[in-house]
Amino acid sequence: MKTAALLAFIFAAVGACAATPRMEVGVCAHIAGDEYRNLCTALDRAAEAGFSRVRADFTWSQIEPRPGKWHFEITDRVMDEAEKRGIRILPILCYDNPKAYSGYAWQNPEAWVRFVRTVVARYKNKLDAVEIWNEENIPFWKPKRDPVKYTEFLRLSYRAVKEIAPKVRVAMGGLAGRDYDYLEKMYAAGAADCMDIVCFHPYLWPDPPDGLLDEAIRRYRAVMAAHDDADKPIWITEMGWPTHKLQMSGQYAILAGLRIARPKRSAWRMVYAKLSEDGPGETDAALLKSILPSGSTAEAWGPRRLAAELSTNAVDAVMLPPERFPIDAIDALRKFVADGGVLVAIGGVPMYYASRGGKDVGGIDCNEVKRRFHIGWRAWWTDKTLPESLKAFVTDEASAAGYKADPAGYKVERFFTDANLAAGDRMVPMLVGTDKAGNLAVAGAVYLLDSDLKGAIVVNSRGVERGEIDEAAQAKYLVRALDIAEKEGVESFMIYSLWSYEGDPHFSEHHFGVCHCDYSPKPAFNALKDRASRRRSR
Repeated sequence: MKTAALLAFIFAAVGACAATPRMEVGVCAHIAGDEYRNLCTALDRAAEAGFSRVRADFTWSQIEPRPGKWHFEITDRVMDEAEKRGIRILPILCYDNPKAYSGYAWQNPEAWVRFVRTVVARYKNKLDAVEIWNEENIPFWKPKRDPVKYTEFLRLSYRAVKEIAPKVRVAMGGLAGRDYDYLEKMYAAGAADCMDIVCFHPYLWPDPPDGLLDEAIRRYRAVMAAHDDADKPIWITEMGWPTHKLQMSGQYAILAGLRIARPKRSAWRMVYAKLSEDGPGETDAALLKSILPSGSTAEAWGPRRLAAELSTNAVDAVMLPPERFPIDAIDALRKFVADGGVLVAIGGVPMYYASRGGKDVGGIDCNEVKRRFHIGWRAWWTDKTLPESLKAFVTDEASAAGYKADPAGYKVERFFTDANLAAGDRMVPMLVGTDKAGNLAVAGAVYLLDSDLKGAIVVNSRGVERGEIDEAAQAKYLVRALDIAEKEGVESFMIYSLWSYEGDPHFSEHHFGVCHCDYSPKPAFNALKDRASRRRSR
């Protein structure tokens, strides 16, 4: 490279770095809730790691438990202790208050505005921003997601804040995931003039952030730009990677389905169907083996082995990856079921995508493939009697077979039918809800086949968890995510979260923290502390 060109390159690179403002790094912590009993420890840890802001719930029901009765003891102490350590608080003004006011928050606008005004008036000298609600695009907003109603609610809140403290910025509630459509609909409802900050939570677990986080930021900004709002700051108010121990979240459906399909079988020889010869599957097979009865086996086979060996009667059941199937082994899989084998398809709609060599391929009529296996399905986009999601509950028969039930039900979005069954076949529901017309909506079932197919198929639209990351990967991904977000011009990034409850080793929500339950540091804490220290020394 010639000297002049080299200098031009260096100056351009330096200029680009100088043009990127330093991103604020904060952390989410339930310091007005579960972590309040360890408030000082939590804030000390946050300060030690270099977090300049803590995002915390300021819940309406806690602050105004009865109409007009205000309780600020907890939030006063939170604000005071944070100020002592040079930490700013981002309060999330949030959630319904059913003990004080009937209905949802948006149905009590006068009471909600009074709450917002009271909180902001009390803390306006210590606040630079407030966030209105949290993840309004999922069931934190009730009774169902509604970007128009939320935007109306945001407008009320915005006006209430500005009347009391014009310099306090109003952040929209962070959107769960990569929900560009919801933001688009907010803008269509007029959100541009009632928020100062656009917020979202682009969780990627278990995938690393490279290529995904930067794309998400750019796509959100593209929605903003389409509404002449691209210059508005972006905050990521939640993002993290949990370090829980992986288990097969569909295990109860699998085990109950196998028992219904073959009640006399005490051990199983199972195969996990890999989508390519060298693709993933060994971890899934190991997880599968861990939940099967004693004496069972589980292996991962690629398409070639599936096609060659399924006919040898050495296998009792085959499990497909969620929503996909290896197209090169489909004839062998059908013959396997025709000869009495059991097929297990957990997560979404079975056989929704055809795969060859680990990549999805077009030109395949996947609905026809499902018909060959006598599987019928429907969802809200194919059947207008269905809502986008509903609560489903375990049937008595499935419960008797070992399907452990959540009394609150399970959120489901895809359903199975008996439309493709032949004479002699029957469908045994395991997980059911009710559609808009009051008819049964089956989200999990066992197809017991006695026609041209003599086997059984276990289906359940609830998913199977996709992977596990260890504490070293959590540290690597968080630091990388911060670097990517800063490069993309994000103004503030709040890691989820500071503390791990660690009550259930398999529950992801208990393991997002960068500290353990005793506040001892995970590798991520030390990596973030080191990053903050290096940046201060520049």
